[in-house]
Amino acid sequence: MDIREKTYYPIREVAQITGVRESVIRFWEQNFEELAPIKNRVGQRKYTKTDIDVILIIKKLLYEDEFKISGAQKKLKEMIAALDGKQMELFGVEEKLTSEKLKEIRKEIVEAMRMLEG
Repeated sequence: MDIREKTYYPIREVAQITGVRESVIRFWEQNFEELAPIKNRVGQRKYTKTDIDVILIIKKLLYEDEFKISGAQKKLKEMIAALDGKQMELFGVEEKLTSEKLKEIRKEIVEAMRMLEG
């Protein structure tokens, strides 16, 4: 599926891109700490390309590799630890998963939230 270049994607679009129902994505958010989209003031979820990559990984672990939730949680943590400093390439995401990048992203999110609230 061709993905339009956007900073954030609504849950409906993420469901279409990944082939995973919205209710399942919300369930996974509760069970996988790596999947934590930002929410705006009214509680709407906004997903990044990295979130979409994580959803596709979870989908593969559960549906293709037939892990149970607990096994998929452990495997996902291992995969992300192995990727630390390397690129996630499912969608050609070129952002590295380093602590500095995560700090920068958090800062941008906090600034965006302040702008939305102000």
